[in-house]
Amino acid sequence: MKKGTSTPTGSPVEVVAASLVVEKYGSAEAPPITVSVSVYNYQRYIVPCLESVARQTLAELDLIIVDDGSSDGSLETVEDWLEQNGDRFNRYRLVRHEANSGLAAARNSGFRFAETESVFVLDADNLLYARCLERLLAALDNCAASFAYCYLEKFGDLSCLQNTAAWNPEALQYGNIIDAMVLLRKSAWEEVGGYSRLDVMGWEDFDLWFKMAKLGRWGVQVPEILARYRVHGQSMLKNVTNPSVDKLWHYLRGTYPEFFTDVSEATA
Repeated sequence: MKKGTSTPTGSPVEVVAASLVVEKYGSAEAPPITVSVSVYNYQRYIVPCLESVARQTLAELDLIIVDDGSSDGSLETVEDWLEQNGDRFNRYRLVRHEANSGLAAARNSGFRFAETESVFVLDADNLLYARCLERLLAALDNCAASFAYCYLEKFGDLSCLQNTAAWNPEALQYGNIIDAMVLLRKSAWEEVGGYSRLDVMGWEDFDLWFKMAKLGRWGVQVPEILARYRVHGQSMLKNVTNPSVDKLWHYLRGTYPEFFTDVSEATA
């Protein structure tokens, strides 16, 4: 384990100032997947999230945790957890943004620091079932899709399924049907220029699907419940995104007009 600073190079997106808090390297050969966990003031949720990653049936994993300037003890909690559980992973890195920089920056940092072919995107309040990464990797290994996704089980304040529709670029004009929790090829992330920083946070994944579709990229669905999406009152979606839905739709229609072929209004 060592401490220091690092600034990755060669990224197609804006590089946010970040400190490499701790890292541990295992074998020289990278496994197929990095799990990238973004955390901002989610100390109460981060340990169950990380434990669900550690329980994956896929033996070889890298882990990157990006703390986006938390002030609630999240960073210290992660450091303690890695000290006790870090040997589970081939390599791990804990990265801290010097200031809170937003969801797009946190996710982009995870991809920049990753050294694997694919990265699984995970927010600190969500959970994975044990076979999640193994099943998604098998899907990507058997097709040319840019990303793989599964059914999500929403829990907490709401109970239902999400991600039940197959990839369909023509349906993007009606709303986002795929959560950010996907296994994404790093080459596809680079090709589209990473996650875009939006004026209102919360739809960075939706914007990414438009960018993928614009280049003819696509996602493959694994029709199994392999992950859990926590619905709670502290979520960014409820407190930041939903009050600004009209502004976000205006941005998407203006940025990707070729996808909005239906004259009726889209709904979130």
